[in-house]
Amino acid sequence: MTQFQALDSQELIHLSVPRVWELLTDWVAAPKWMPGVDSMEAEQLTSLGTVLDYRSGSHERQLLISELVDEKAITLTSGGGDISVHYRYALAKDSGQTQVRLVITVEAAKKLRNEVGDLLAAIAGSEADTLKSLRAYAESAP
Repeated sequence: MTQFQALDSQELIHLSVPRVWELLTDWVAAPKWMPGVDSMEAEQLTSLGTVLDYRSGSHERQLLISELVDEKAITLTSGGGDISVHYRYALAKDSGQTQVRLVITVEAAKKLRNEVGDLLAAIAGSEADTLKSLRAYAESAP
């Protein structure tokens, strides 16, 4: 497998790390800030290996929590086999506020490495404002 980076972005959210973590992992509220997600629910409490079922248009899909460090980092993984996409959110305290970093990587089988360019561009385009949306949602949440 070969790994490619599709996006690396950061956003400062004017809330504490515990509050941002709470909002980030509120899966039912994810459609309020996650692009292309119409609904989402977890099959169990947020933990390593939890499956998140979500709907995007007429498609039903799943994300797997493949990395979890409470209030510090979470990675959501989609796909598998020849290609998978990893969405890693990392939180850091910054003077009582929270710096959130989103790194999206694509892992592809070597036989597909010449064909991932369009996928990387599509991901970068569709996810470019994800953290801005998270910030707007988080700072206006009750």
